[in-house]
Amino acid sequence: MYILSEHKLKYLNRRIIDIEELKNSLSQNDFDLPKIIGHRLKGNGVTFGYPLISEIGIALEMGAIAKDKLKILESIDLLIQVVDEGLKLLH
Repeated sequence: MYILSEHKLKYLNRRIIDIEELKNSLSQNDFDLPKIIGHRLKGNGVTFGYPLISEIGIALEMGAIAKDKLKILESIDLLIQVVDEGLKLLH
């Protein structure tokens, strides 16, 4: 299945919003949002051509379940890198 660049761009830009929400949730010790976002990313990363985002989603979800802030922070950092690289390739 081929995904248009404009759809990939929109997808990656939505991840920027997720990243900000994830950072905010951690500052409030909220582990529910990382679990929700992680679950969503797990399901849609591959669909948009980003299997690593799906893997990050799994790590986010598991980190949230374990209430492991370090694992969540590492996942956020990796997500930032993947999104930045993806955006650079699309521009």
